[in-house]
Amino acid sequence: MKEKIKQFLKENLLGILFLITLIIVVNIELPYYIEAPGGTINLTERIDADYDKKNGSLNMLYVTQYRGNVVTVLLGKILPSWDLYEISNQQISNETATEIHQRNKVMLENSIQAATFVAYANTDKKITITGTKNIVIATTKDNGIHIGDILISADNKTINSILELKDIIDTKNVGDTITLTIKRNEEEKNVEIVIEEDKIIGIATITNYDYELPDELNINFRSGEGGSSGGLILALGIYSEITGTDLLKGRNIAGTGTIDIEGNVGAIDGIKYKIAGAVKDGMDIVLVSPYNYAEAKKVIEDNNYDIELVEISKFEEAIEYLSK
Repeated sequence: MKEKIKQFLKENLLGILFLITLIIVVNIELPYYIEAPGGTINLTERIDADYDKKNGSLNMLYVTQYRGNVVTVLLGKILPSWDLYEISNQQISNETATEIHQRNKVMLENSIQAATFVAYANTDKKITITGTKNIVIATTKDNGIHIGDILISADNKTINSILELKDIIDTKNVGDTITLTIKRNEEEKNVEIVIEEDKIIGIATITNYDYELPDELNINFRSGEGGSSGGLILALGIYSEITGTDLLKGRNIAGTGTIDIEGNVGAIDGIKYKIAGAVKDGMDIVLVSPYNYAEAKKVIEDNNYDIELVEISKFEEAIEYLSK
C-alpha cells in the first residue's frame, strides 16, 4: 500500500503541487473587490404573513460582489461587465471585511425597521413604538467600541437619542473622558473614550425602533445578505402583505432605494449592476430613487434594455403607481 502511494505521488507530483499552489493563491486576499451584474431577491417568498400570495413577484435588487484574490482581480481587469475597486472604498477607517459585513447586517435590520413603520403608517392599522436602540455602524479609531454595539448610557445618563449623547459631549472639554455603557452580545460593559478636537468621539450610529404590531410578520434573510438599499421594496412588500392589496397585478416588479421613517426614498450604489440583474431575471418594471434615475435611464438606453423605469421619491408615489 505504501509503495502504491509513493508511486502515485511520484507520478502526479507536478499536478499536486499545482493544485496546492492554486488553493493558496485563491485564498490570499488582495485589497480589492469586484462588482458585477447582480440579480433579484423575490420578497413574496421571504415575507411570512397571514395573507395569500399574489400572481407576479416583488423583488429587491442586488449587486454581485467578489472579494479580491489573484483570480478575481485578473478577471476584473478582463471581463467588461466586471469592475475592480479598492477595498478602501468600502472602509471607514481600517475595517476588515468581517466588520464591513457586520455593518451591512446592521443596516439591513435598520432598513427592515424603517420599512415596517412606513408600511403600517400608510394603513389604518396601529403601530406602537415601544423603544429605540442607537447602534454603532462605524468607528474612526480604535476606541474600544465595535460595530453593532448598542449605546445604553453616557456618564450614567440614559441615551434615548444620539442628540442626547451630543448634548453630554458638548459639556466636555477636549481631553476629558466620557464613559459609555454599551451592550455587546447581550452583555453590558463600560468603555471610556477621550474627547478629541471638534468634540468628536469617533463613532457613527443609526437608530432602530422597537414596535408592537397587530400582525404576525416575519421577514427572512440569509446570513450573507445585508445593506439598506432594499428599503423601498421591503416597505411595499410589507404593505401588500398586511393589507392584502395586490400591487403586482401579475407583473414582476423590482426596485432599489433606501427608505426613512417618513417614506423618503434615498440613493443607492451600483445601479448599473442592479438594472442588469433586473433585466436578466425578466423584470417588467424597476423602481428607482430620483438620485439614481438619470444613471439608470442611461444604462437602459445604452444597452437597449426592454424594461419600464419609474422614478419614485416617496413611498406613497409607489403605491399610487402600482395601484393603477
